[in-house]
Amino acid sequence: MSGRTSLEVARVPPRKTASSSEVLQGVLEALPLGQKLWVRGVARDLAPLLRQGDAVRVLRCGPGDISTGDIALVRQGTRLTAQVVVSTQPWMTTTLLGTGARPGGELLGRVVSLRRGRWLVPLPRPLSPALWVAQRGLATAWGRRRTRLVYRAVRDFFFSGWSKPLRRHLVGPLEVRLLRPVDLEVLLTFAGERLSVSPTFLRRQLGDRWGRDAQERRGAAVGALDTKGRLHGFAWMDSYREEGLPLDGVWVRSLVVAPQARRMGVATQLVSRLLAEAHRQGEPRVQADVDEDNDASLRTFEGLGFQRASAELTERTNEAWDAAGSTKRLIVFERDSAP
Repeated sequence: MSGRTSLEVARVPPRKTASSSEVLQGVLEALPLGQKLWVRGVARDLAPLLRQGDAVRVLRCGPGDISTGDIALVRQGTRLTAQVVVSTQPWMTTTLLGTGARPGGELLGRVVSLRRGRWLVPLPRPLSPALWVAQRGLATAWGRRRTRLVYRAVRDFFFSGWSKPLRRHLVGPLEVRLLRPVDLEVLLTFAGERLSVSPTFLRRQLGDRWGRDAQERRGAAVGALDTKGRLHGFAWMDSYREEGLPLDGVWVRSLVVAPQARRMGVATQLVSRLLAEAHRQGEPRVQADVDEDNDASLRTFEGLGFQRASAELTERTNEAWDAAGSTKRLIVFERDSAP
């Protein structure tokens, strides 16, 4: 689905309070050198070793205490991230899969241990050379198209229909409902793991929508949550004119279902819930733009009665996204919001 990170240039109202990321940065900067702090939600660039909701323990230190192969917590603009150090002179870091070395940003500390649930993995300094070798091997392998194709084939096989009974048992019952402000943090964690749009963008856009009076509020966000409040699927609906794109009406955006919940009808329930909300809000039609190679989303919308839009609307939509920096061709759908 669309709703790409390029839309982060959208007009947004001035922030009245500091975000949790800004507060965390302030805490880290105030932490004395040599002190340690557990930090959650900064491990996106360490996938697949860590997920966004996992935690890292950070030792506050300066540039003289960092070596090649260490995992450093850095600030890049307004974003906090944990990355592998590939060079200290010049200062460069990269993701675990080597998706591009970049200037390392401002160093805040060295990651000394990882935690996922009950599992705690220390990262003593002697392991840095081994981590460096492993990172280079992973990056080299992942850079080959054949490796990525094999990985996707294995992933798709594991999450295909044969495993659905087991996955349904592990995931448990899911509730598909409108998301509320109280759900923002779990949504941001899900966004960091699964969505192409950034958590910062969602915080700005959805936080603003949720802050409006019910009479003024347009669009909606829906999620599929398990009994522990974890998000397994997400979609939202809004007007692109909120971000300055010259497209009328409301659009379904960022439809994503986590692999463990796929082939369970979750995507259909998410879009159906958005259609019902659009109808309640008085929106006569709902539209969607889907990457032309996203077969699962194409099937979902067609199965819900969406029709391919006119050539004129399709071309206008692609032109708007091209101007915003998109490179993929989009298929545009539309249907009445009424059941």
